[in-house]
Amino acid sequence: MASHENHIKPGQSKAWKVGRLEQLFRRSGLFRWPLARHERAIINGGLQDNWRGNAADGAVFLGAAHADSVQSHSFHNFNWLRDLRARGGNDARTAARRLIESWLDKNHNWHPEYWQPDIMGTRISNLLFCYGWYGESATEEFQNKLAASVARQAHCLALDWRRLNSNDRKITALKGLAIAEAALGCSQDEMQALLNIAMPRIEAQIFDDGGHKSRMPETHFYMLRDLIELRSASAFAGLGEDKTLDRIIAKMGTICRMWRHGSGSFTHMNGAGIVPADLIDETLARAGSRGKVLQHAPYSGFMRFSSGRSTIIMDIGTPCNEANITGFGTLGFEFSFGSNLLIVNPGQPPVAENLHRLLCSTSAHSTLSLDGQNSSSPADNRTASTSDIEFGQVDGGFMTTASHSGYEKSHGIVHQRTLYLATNGGNLRGADRLEYTGAPGELPRQAIIRFHLHPKVSAAILGNGRVLMKIRGNRIGWIFKAGQCSVSIDTSIYFDAGVRQAAQQIVLTAPMTNIRSVGSQDIKWAFQRNDTV
Repeated sequence: MASHENHIKPGQSKAWKVGRLEQLFRRSGLFRWPLARHERAIINGGLQDNWRGNAADGAVFLGAAHADSVQSHSFHNFNWLRDLRARGGNDARTAARRLIESWLDKNHNWHPEYWQPDIMGTRISNLLFCYGWYGESATEEFQNKLAASVARQAHCLALDWRRLNSNDRKITALKGLAIAEAALGCSQDEMQALLNIAMPRIEAQIFDDGGHKSRMPETHFYMLRDLIELRSASAFAGLGEDKTLDRIIAKMGTICRMWRHGSGSFTHMNGAGIVPADLIDETLARAGSRGKVLQHAPYSGFMRFSSGRSTIIMDIGTPCNEANITGFGTLGFEFSFGSNLLIVNPGQPPVAENLHRLLCSTSAHSTLSLDGQNSSSPADNRTASTSDIEFGQVDGGFMTTASHSGYEKSHGIVHQRTLYLATNGGNLRGADRLEYTGAPGELPRQAIIRFHLHPKVSAAILGNGRVLMKIRGNRIGWIFKAGQCSVSIDTSIYFDAGVRQAAQQIVLTAPMTNIRSVGSQDIKWAFQRNDTV
């Protein structure tokens, strides 16, 4: 499903900046003329593609292609090419050649959006990894025209990749440059020089445990795919094994496995919720990560533990202030039973920036918020720094405890969460403790704890602080109970591979007006498996 990758998203035009005077120059013959010197007439076939496409998406795209209705922004990254290849048949191959040749004719000149370096890097990668399907049997005129364009784009990549505003985008651009150079017949020394440029930027983006420093699963995931493609380009150019690159790929794959539920999907924390499970399968197969699933990623800030058929994935990290849009769900968690997701986070749509920001809020995660505020607020210089993290086996199960200081500056409050999962996986107990530190700040009014439910889970109030939860199509039910608070059910939403679904959430509300006199307050709750419902 390559079509899910690297779409031009809202705000992407800010990824780099080219002044108006230079734009005029680049559209002139003075810029185009020296580019012609870099044209090379041959593409060396044989690059083995790492990725499949999606035949169903290819069929849909093929219909649109015949209707000439595919010239959207996302068309220019050429992610659709693999889907057409998966669709198969002479009509798909003919359409691919027609669309590529049309693009080459219409985009012979430089363009500030379509020649943005990371978009070029993605486009070149798709064109060259799929070349064996559509290009090797094409006419010599088509092959020469494509080779000339790839060479021109590669020259612009070499000029412009430094202009991008983030290392992630620079890595995508450098990956595309490496693939172009490999296919155009660069020497081993030239490829090694490119790797020497790329590797420090790659290492700068990755924690020692293998997690991307944004702490965002999908940013991590697509960078991993970039690195796998970069490794393929290096091998095609004749370089031997790069142990540093292999080690980073393996570590990143290990973190990806840590984020997966029994359903195969990623946790929906920190902007996740778009990558389909089969794309994750495909990527991990290429990453080569094997062995026992990681339980604790101390630098990336995630915890994962399982018992019986139950799995808990918890966010115990400090939010990354460098991310443009990050998640403020510190100490949030997700809970799955087998392949069924119970407690989730809503996730994200693929576009719609305003909604994306709303769904990054603390209230959009399965955690505690105080007086409706986010646990972190970069605008107020307030960050939920985590501490006192403990994890291990205890009598009858596993327990983890962590605290964050996100409300200390605003309210003088520290939030501590403890989770206990019984050995058989049928009992999850939790406690949220709010402790007054004596620091100045607003007088807290109320704490709200949310447990967002997966759309397949329906909930009904039983009374006495209890909620009945049923999983559609499953005989197993769960009983939720809580004390020291009021319990209600509200609506929620959930995004799965970008598709919005209606859902519910369990909401706990507890007054906090006496906390400064009593010093602390605990809210306890539990999920108990019930096979008789």
